Amino acid sequence: MRPGVFLRDLRKQAEQLIEKECVDLKLLKMSAIRKQDPDNPAVRKYFMHGVAHHLGLDVHDVGFASEPVQPGCVLTCEPAIYVREEGFGIRLENDILVTENGPVDLMADIPIEAGEIEKWRGKGEPSRSQ
Repeated sequence: MRPGVFLRDLRKQAEQLIEKECVDLKLLKMSAIRKQDPDNPAVRKYFMHGVAHHLGLDVHDVGFASEPVQPGCVLTCEPAIYVREEGFGIRLENDILVTENGPVDLMADIPIEAGEIEKWRGKGEPSRSQ
């Protein structure tokens, strides 16, 4: 996420990364990817939304997808995989400040691992007997 990038390009990059993960997880086959419609990639079965939107005074702040990202923009970065067949999804969201000197992760100090979250909440590590 840097100045000059378009949100559609961020989505394409995310789709490529998530597509690889879906192949590694055996959710998608390379044969399906080779046959896919470029306007409707196979990965959209598991990642059907965008990867970023403007964030500001409103959760979905005003921003134009037809314009490149500018320094000072705050964007979400929210890759996901939803596996309907298994009844679950995984979605992570970070909020990123776009600067001329590179992206700044505004959530860098917020834990995402279960043990880190429990410790942060003051509950310590869950015991093995629970």
